[in-house]
Amino acid sequence: MTDTQHTRPPAERFIAAYESALDHLSHQYEESFHGFGAVLRHEKARRNQVVERNQAVLRRLAELRNVIAHNPSRDGEPIAIPRPHAVEQMERIAQLIQRQPPIKDFMVVNPIRLSRDSTLAEVAATVVELDISQMPIYEGDEYVGLFTTNAMARWLSASIAEDGILLAEDVTVAKLIEHAEEHEQAAFVKPTVPALRAAQRMLNPTAPPALLISTDGTEAGQLQGIFTRFEVAAVLKEVTVPLP
Repeated sequence: MTDTQHTRPPAERFIAAYESALDHLSHQYEESFHGFGAVLRHEKARRNQVVERNQAVLRRLAELRNVIAHNPSRDGEPIAIPRPHAVEQMERIAQLIQRQPPIKDFMVVNPIRLSRDSTLAEVAATVVELDISQMPIYEGDEYVGLFTTNAMARWLSASIAEDGILLAEDVTVAKLIEHAEEHEQAAFVKPTVPALRAAQRMLNPTAPPALLISTDGTEAGQLQGIFTRFEVAAVLKEVTVPLP
């Protein structure tokens, strides 16, 4: 926010942010909206995850806007002056509607890679030390698959003999991922994908265990980061505006 914006009257700042958010949504939906009430009633409103996530606060801010816009003054005095917190909320929502933070802002950058030849001892030590459950597997620049602790647990269960002895000699990642299930495959996305869309995807019961972020959103692209359920909370906190 510029110094000029800070010197504007609160009501003017509030209305400006409100109108800029509406203009953006009208352009996105190719509809003419006169208020957030219409946006929330619109059957396509869920196309904007920020609107969906902040419905309650938007209704409150829409009520405040109506008071400010339709009853601006009485006897020369403004009827409603929004508190600084309400102005900041409106400006924050306008910013989020116009530009959602991308997944690259929340991903784990340059994640640890495994190879087919990584040993069980190396992998187990990394899991314990860093408290992580998924790691991509590469041979050079070629993507091989995704290691998960679930696959390692299945290997462990299958490798314990009836007498309780663990048959773990010369075990590598190549052996562990033989126990991965079909739904445990990673998905690739671009770094510009909206973080909230990624977070909502990861909350789906059928979500992949991890999103791998590459330069072009494919296996062939250069790996830049990883996004798992552990990163979801930070995204939701960033894009959720509290009630005034």
